Amino acid sequence: MLGYVALGIIYIFLLIFLGVKTAKNGRWVLFVLGIFIPLLWIIGGVLPPRGKSRMDALYEQREKARD
Repeated sequence: MLGYVALGIIYIFLLIFLGVKTAKNGRWVLFVLGIFIPLLWIIGGVLPPRGKSRMDALYEQREKARD
C-alpha cells in the first residue's frame, strides 16, 4: 500500500516538473495539450529549448544598433 502511495507522489512530482520544464522550453502547445494528455509533457520536457523567435532576434538587432 505504501509503495503505491510513493509511486503516486513520484508520478505527480514528475508531471509537475516536466510540465514546468515544457513551458520554460517555449513549447506552449505541448504544455496546454499536456494538461489533457500528460505524455506530451514528458516529450516536451525531453526536447531541447526552442530557439529565439523572430521578434526576439529583431529586438536584439535593434539593441545592437543603438550601441
